Amino acid sequence: MSSAYRRIIAVIVGCVAAIVVVRLLEELAQQVSMPPGVDYKTALERGELPFASFALVLCGWWLAAYAGSRIASRIGRARAATLAFTMVFTIFIIRELLLAPHPAWMWIGGGLGVPLLALGAAGESITVRGL
Repeated sequence: MSSAYRRIIAVIVGCVAAIVVVRLLEELAQQVSMPPGVDYKTALERGELPFASFALVLCGWWLAAYAGSRIASRIGRARAATLAFTMVFTIFIIRELLLAPHPAWMWIGGGLGVPLLALGAAGESITVRGL
């Protein structure tokens, strides 16, 4: 198998694994922290979700970024696979943030924390160069 196909498959498998983790933690957040009889989607739109729900979802994003990045880096065996996964998954998280109201700390944890964690999990270095 060529390295390009390997990287494409690595990104796809990493994204699928990450989305499964996100959905599982979102389901757990709905079941654990929601009072009985309250609709999750309605409570989210009204901004009435408890802190624990948001915290579980954010932890799910971080866990998914870690797992997906590790999978993509192992299968892809190249930095490009990790970078592509990080970009795709970060866009997915930003899309999730835009679909419903979230507190500011979720934007910081999702928009900044997810790509940093994904790159760090794959062993990528993050450097800032001077002007």
